Amino acid sequence: MPLGRLLLLTIVTSALAFALQALLAVAGAPAAEAITLLVIPVVAAAVIFFGLRPYPTAGRVRMAVMVAVAVFLLGLVAL
Repeated sequence: MPLGRLLLLTIVTSALAFALQALLAVAGAPAAEAITLLVIPVVAAAVIFFGLRPYPTAGRVRMAVMVAVAVFLLGLVAL
């Protein structure tokens, strides 16, 4: 797996996560923390899964699940 592609996907995932969190903050959603904790890992996993399209499906699923779990755990720590 090329390191450059993973780095680019990490940057895209971070940008989407920050944009989503800013959108929720501006909207003043009453359960913004819960939404952020659940939605951002799913978005991050989707970016990784679809961004690694040339690779085998099993590897993409495994990487997407690892990313989703890591982002979820980081979100728990940040609360």
